[in-house]
Amino acid sequence: MTDNGFLVGEALVGEEPEIAHIDLIIGSKKGAMGQAFANSLAQPRRGHTPILAVVRPNLPVKPATLIVPKVTIRNLEDAEKTFGPAQSAVAKAVADAVEEGIIPKEEVEDMAIIVSVFIHPRGKDYQRIYRYNYGATKLAIRRAIEKFPDIDKVLEEKDKAIHAMVGFRINNLKKPPYLEVAFDIPDWRRVEGVIRALPRTDAIIIEAGTPLIKRYGVEVVQKIHQLRPESVVVADLKTLDTGNLEARMAGDATADVIGFSGLAPLKTMEKFIEECKKVGALSLMDTLNVPDPVEVLKKLKEKPDIVELHRAIDVERMEEAQWGNIGEIKKICNNKVLVAVAGGIRVDKVEDALKAGADILVVGRAITAAKDVTGAARAFLQKMGIEEVDQFRVMTDF
Repeated sequence: MTDNGFLVGEALVGEEPEIAHIDLIIGSKKGAMGQAFANSLAQPRRGHTPILAVVRPNLPVKPATLIVPKVTIRNLEDAEKTFGPAQSAVAKAVADAVEEGIIPKEEVEDMAIIVSVFIHPRGKDYQRIYRYNYGATKLAIRRAIEKFPDIDKVLEEKDKAIHAMVGFRINNLKKPPYLEVAFDIPDWRRVEGVIRALPRTDAIIIEAGTPLIKRYGVEVVQKIHQLRPESVVVADLKTLDTGNLEARMAGDATADVIGFSGLAPLKTMEKFIEECKKVGALSLMDTLNVPDPVEVLKKLKEKPDIVELHRAIDVERMEEAQWGNIGEIKKICNNKVLVAVAGGIRVDKVEDALKAGADILVVGRAITAAKDVTGAARAFLQKMGIEEVDQFRVMTDF
């Protein structure tokens, strides 16, 4: 332990409604920790009155431990859960942590603990309330002492974690390649049918194409998310002006990736990229009709997250795909950019695109207009070497 500092621990244990969530700080009484302890005890908030953790009446635990309820205590029944099983569980967990050597016995008189406990108003089973809060407190103490997690653990887990109360995982496209299915069909019923037929895999990105957005508005992104909460959704705006405004609109509509045109003024593109960062979305530069994407990227102070090498639908049949400058594009962006290729991508072109360095293959009618949508998508996934399973590794706490 640091002389005047404190350590932080957190743990979630059990099942609803008796589930236990513990946040705690543990540290020296001499510094900020001691001041917080005294202030909390001397200035309680109504409905959240802190209490000392006691093994039994008249026997407070060591280190001195203060229990602060997270949920407002509304009546006697709520108070009994906190003063009964929760208080006993926290005290027993602290005492056992000392006995087991997790907390050094010789330091208990100099230390203090503040434990924030969650007791659900619907929780009725005192056995579960006790056991869950005991386990969560003990785990939170151990994590605090061991300084879990370290920053490497946080960075490893941040892109594959799913918060229980959110219900979906944020995919930041860190494990290419990806198959992006582009919907330029301005007919929601057809779009919905195709989306439902797509295989369930994190490797599929859904693109709300420009014609679809022009007909239904950018809010169509929300409708797509409702059908596939696990999928990244691209709003293909091809923005040419008012970059920050349009990026904000798409971000508010829950777009994960927002596309602007590489033909836009530099100031517009930079404002667009900056706004995407503010709303937590990835920015995509569409190079449709851009003579030299490399030159545009060189001039940008802020680089996009994705560069899409794009041939127009009207000309893709007349031109062979050229992916020769992917390496240069990545180099200019310090290898922190994903490169997507779009326009006439067929199954027999998959290997060529991947060998050239493409991270995202944008496919439209070859999937959306196929008689067997599921089979067509699977054919692309198979060629890309992607199995229909979650690409994220299993999360581990220790």
